[in-house]
Amino acid sequence: MSEIEAHGLAVDLPAGWEGRVFRRAEAGEVQAAGVVGASAPPGELTFPVVHVASIPIPNDAADYGSDLVESLGPDDAFIVLKEFEPADATQPLFARAGMPELAPEDFDPAGLQRQLSGQAGRQEFFHEAGRAFCVYVVLGSYSRRNEVVPAVNAVLAGIRIDPGAAE
Repeated sequence: MSEIEAHGLAVDLPAGWEGRVFRRAEAGEVQAAGVVGASAPPGELTFPVVHVASIPIPNDAADYGSDLVESLGPDDAFIVLKEFEPADATQPLFARAGMPELAPEDFDPAGLQRQLSGQAGRQEFFHEAGRAFCVYVVLGSYSRRNEVVPAVNAVLAGIRIDPGAAE
């Protein structure tokens, strides 16, 4: 198992899984070489995003992986942890405290941003350490959810969120 860490977020990656923690640049910020994506429009704040997948993650993958999920096989999963403004942590949408543990029955083909035949997804909002998050998971196969969800939960259990700024 290896660990990745940035912006007050750390993830233990299981063998065979890939991951990254990044924050898109805000308008006018200088980006380091290799930073994912274009800068945000003027006035838009950006917050950290975590991608973890059982398949290779392209450098230009969208925040919610819309261009990556087509590559998922039946035993694959793609996990996104996206942070929102700290003030959102007290809003009703983020009322759940702590990282969710997901059950196979939580997943639904209609739970995807863009439905792909045979796949299923789940999105949960929560707060932890004064920070607001969405966790979004895509399974490569709805019919294999009983076998894949335990691996997803192992990844989620290996995510650590430090209190404070996400800088």
